Amino acid sequence: MQGQYIGFSQVIPVGNKLDIKKQISQKDKNIIAFNLENKKLVLKSKIYEASYNILILEKKLKLLTKYERNIKKIQKLSQSLYSYGKSTQNEILDAKIAYSNIQIQKQNLKNMIDNLYLKLEQISYKKIDSLDASLEVEKLVLNMDMENHPKIRMQEEKIRKFNELSKLEIENEKGDIKVNIAYFNRDAKYKDYANVSVSIPLSLYKTEKIKSLKQKIKANEENSKLEDTKQNFKLEVMALQNNINSAYSNYSLINKTIIPLKRKIQKNIENYNSFSTIKPQMAINNLKELISYELKSYDQLKEYFSNYSKSKYYMAEVK
Repeated sequence: MQGQYIGFSQVIPVGNKLDIKKQISQKDKNIIAFNLENKKLVLKSKIYEASYNILILEKKLKLLTKYERNIKKIQKLSQSLYSYGKSTQNEILDAKIAYSNIQIQKQNLKNMIDNLYLKLEQISYKKIDSLDASLEVEKLVLNMDMENHPKIRMQEEKIRKFNELSKLEIENEKGDIKVNIAYFNRDAKYKDYANVSVSIPLSLYKTEKIKSLKQKIKANEENSKLEDTKQNFKLEVMALQNNINSAYSNYSLINKTIIPLKRKIQKNIENYNSFSTIKPQMAINNLKELISYELKSYDQLKEYFSNYSKSKYYMAEVK
C-alpha cells in the first residue's frame, strides 16, 4: 500500500501564560535599562571626583610657584646679610633646601595632574586639556530621591519579576492543549481519511507548586536586599554629608583664621628695616608653616569635593 499525507500541529496555551511571559520579558528589559542608568551615575561620580582633584592640584601648583619666588627672595636676602656678617651660612643653605623642596613638590603635583587627566580621558572617552569650575564651598544638606534611584528601581523590578515567575509556575499546572491534524491520501484501493488528535499533558506530583514557592522565596530574598540597600543608601548619604560639612568647617577655620595670622606674621618679619633685626631663619620657618597651612586648606577642599562628587551617585538634588 502506497500513500502520502500532510499533517499540522498547534499548541494552544491555556490560562494567562502568554501575558505573564510578556510581563517577565518587559521586566528583564527594565532591569537592563535601570542597570545601565546606575552605571551612568557611577561614571558621573568618578568624572566629578577626578575633575575636582585636578582643579585643586592645579591650585596647589600655582600656590607653590608663588611661594617659590618668596623663598628665592629670602635666599638672596640671606646672602646679602651674610656679606655683612648678619647671617650664617646655614641660613643660606636652609633657604636653598626649602627652594629645592618646593621644586620636588611641584614635580609631584605635575605628575599627579597629568595622570588624573589621563584617568579622566579613560573614563570619559574624551581628551580634556583643561578644566574650569568653581571651587566655592558652603554647608550642604543632601536630599536624596531614593525611590527614583535606578539601583532601587532595578531591585524592585527584580522582585516583580520573581513574583511573575511564581505565577507562571502555577499557570504551568494547566497543561497546554496540543492539536494534531493529518490528512492521508492513499492509493485507489483505499479511501482517503483525516486524523484529528488532542493531547493534554497532566501535572504530576504538583511540582509546579514547589517551583512557584521557590520563586516566591527568591522574591522575598530580593525584598530583603532592597531594604538593606535603602538603609545603606540612607547611612552612606548621611556620612557623606557629615564629611562634607566637617571639611567645610576645617577649610573655613584654616582660611579665615590661621592663614591670615601666619601671613601677618610673615609680613611683619619681611618688613623689618634694620639688618640687625632681620631673621632669615625666622622668615623661612614661618613661610614653611604658611605654605603647610595653605596646602592643608586645599587638602580640606579636596575632602569636601571628593565627598561631594561621591554624593552625585545618590543625589537627585543637592541643596
